[in-house]
Amino acid sequence: MSRVNGAEIIRRHGAKFHFRFYLTSAMAEAGIESLELGVRSYNCLKRAGFSTIGQLAEAVAGEEDVLSRIRNCGKRSAEEIKVCLFAYQYESLKPERREAYLLETVALNAMRRNEPDQNRK
Repeated sequence: MSRVNGAEIIRRHGAKFHFRFYLTSAMAEAGIESLELGVRSYNCLKRAGFSTIGQLAEAVAGEEDVLSRIRNCGKRSAEEIKVCLFAYQYESLKPERREAYLLETVALNAMRRNEPDQNRK
């Protein structure tokens, strides 16, 4: 599923994947077709009114569970959308910036994993 050369995104049941957005104006204006999503994920986003990567990135960055509220967008579709957003952004970076971006993402996810869960009682 991942198009990122040399890096594999590992799936874990219930795990959340966090990354920062560094979109240029050209990237933000690109259509969601550029993400090369599966049919279900693409149709979910289109029905929800997303047409550009910038709109989608803004919504995902603003609210953690925005994708889960979209009709017919289950966990797999939400995961596919986030992974494709990450891969699109990674591939758009200059080659010398890619390693730093991966390290930043790993550190961000490690930090989030170690934070206490607010929902546990």
